[in-house]
Amino acid sequence: MKRLLTIIAFTTWWVTLYANPADNKETAEAALAQIRAQIAHEQQTGNIEKESEARWQKILAMKNFSLTKELVEEADVQMVWFRKNDQWDNFYRTWQLKANSMSSLGKLQPALQETQRMLSDAKERDNKLGRAMAYKQIGIIYLNMKQTEPAVEALKHYAELMKDEDDFNSLSNIYYRMAKAYDYDKKYKEELKVTNEWMNFLLTKVGKVKKPNVRECFNACYLARAAAYIGLNKLEVAKRALDTAEHHSHLINTSLALHHYYKMQARYQLAKGDANKALLFTDSVREVTSEKDDHTEEVRAQALILLGQSEEAAQIYQQLYHEKDSVFGRDARQHLDELNTLFQIDELKTEQQHAKLKYIIIATVSIVLALLLLILYGWRTTIKQKKVNEQLRLANERAKVSSKMKSEFIRNISHEIRTPLNIVSGFTQILTNPDMFLAERDKKDIQERVTENTDRITKLVDRMLMLSDVNSEAEIERNDQTDIQTVVSMAIKHSAINTHTLPENKDAKVSFQRFIDAKTNANTLLTNKVQASRILAHLFENAMKFTNEGSITLKTELTDGKVHFIVEDTGIGIPADQAEHIFEEFVQLDSFTDGTGIGLTIARSVARRMGGELWLDTSYTKGARFVFELLR
Repeated sequence: MKRLLTIIAFTTWWVTLYANPADNKETAEAALAQIRAQIAHEQQTGNIEKESEARWQKILAMKNFSLTKELVEEADVQMVWFRKNDQWDNFYRTWQLKANSMSSLGKLQPALQETQRMLSDAKERDNKLGRAMAYKQIGIIYLNMKQTEPAVEALKHYAELMKDEDDFNSLSNIYYRMAKAYDYDKKYKEELKVTNEWMNFLLTKVGKVKKPNVRECFNACYLARAAAYIGLNKLEVAKRALDTAEHHSHLINTSLALHHYYKMQARYQLAKGDANKALLFTDSVREVTSEKDDHTEEVRAQALILLGQSEEAAQIYQQLYHEKDSVFGRDARQHLDELNTLFQIDELKTEQQHAKLKYIIIATVSIVLALLLLILYGWRTTIKQKKVNEQLRLANERAKVSSKMKSEFIRNISHEIRTPLNIVSGFTQILTNPDMFLAERDKKDIQERVTENTDRITKLVDRMLMLSDVNSEAEIERNDQTDIQTVVSMAIKHSAINTHTLPENKDAKVSFQRFIDAKTNANTLLTNKVQASRILAHLFENAMKFTNEGSITLKTELTDGKVHFIVEDTGIGIPADQAEHIFEEFVQLDSFTDGTGIGLTIARSVARRMGGELWLDTSYTKGARFVFELLR
């Protein structure tokens, strides 16, 4: 039976190797038909292990033939069988490829959720391979986000778990991901260094063996070397690396291998200044795979700019803008924050286990010494030592958690600034090119996008500056004699709530209502109207962020000589036990929404320094209700 499996595996490889790309569908069907026959055979013989391997080969073949959509559906079927028959290694391998395929199809949010569930499941089952596959997919997601440091961190988790496994493919994959991370960050010298180490590893581990899986590793290494040389502008050496990769790619002859080769050729031709050839190779990428590839689209846009086809280039940039801003800027970033939390929990659990073990050893030694000396003296010493250790442990954990929260905050801030800067840079390049022609409608749309992202950066910088004074006790001067309506109007303008809600925005699902009676509005305030309006504007922005439908309402009341601005919404609400926690620095209760977790902290600090107060009314249960109090 083992010999039969070997023959079928060889036949499947041969069909893959010599198939014409134009007949890729027929080739895939032929290979999959063989695998289905093998599954049926193993079902008849009752060999669970061999049937499991055949089912895994089916998933792997679908990946190699770029049957991405089909793989997602097939993975669910096979995962049910793997779970039922306790085939956990193939279960988690299939799960990882499912999440990776969903990400390739642009379904980043569901892919992140799959990865999170996979990591939790593997931890609960204490399955090392499952955790490793989850960390590998996390690294891939970070790479797609062009976040080098967390990508490398995730891959190191993967490498640590797999270091004792005799699997050169897995270790080779680590080199590939590391090289890709440095390529995203344009650290081409580091990328070249990694590819050199990678090549030495391959030659030492497997030599020049011409097996398909070994050839794929060499092919990926040569493509990574070409990328590094292109970045260093050493185009002659890059050409030699590309020629070798071309040889391997056409022998492998799968959609995935050709996809990566054509993609690198497009990049090389653009570096040479041959925009026409660059466009041809981007067309080839589209022909061999339906997977989403933003990098190839960027290369295509730059080639179109060189050819003076500004309108089509602008459309590509605009599409990338919408995708990156809506997917990466919101859902993906927040899901990645959730995965970062899993990293932190994992590390904290390990530290707690080490601390617990250390404590047991100390306690045991203390008991032995106490029995040898005095029982009472030993008991008191142990209790005292326990309290000291507990205090030190708690202080150490608080310091580590605080440091990690700040690190995550800085990482989020970096991404918040980088995304709008990239968009502004791309559109500015188009607008400032004298050889380009753009329709007035396109110019207006681009200008609006540039303005929007510039304002986004400005608001972020303002909040960062305000954060530096969040713990200050210095009073804010109240020199403005103004009315309530003025403060409200400034807040509405600053938050732009009218443009995002009904009745002004006809497409909105949320309405904005104001109830300011004449008696309250007749009173004047001695306050700082700029700071007061900013606090109220933040409450509007907070309500918009967490309210998908329903209403946002502003009310004003005059109570005991103080003015209360009350902002209510019908959003997701806040648990009563979190009423004070939400005002702490860097706290976000909902990791699926954007933000930095400092807005409410700053708002309360400013309110108190003006002699006022800001709190959450926990008696309100239809959503969230914030009360902003000001002295008259």
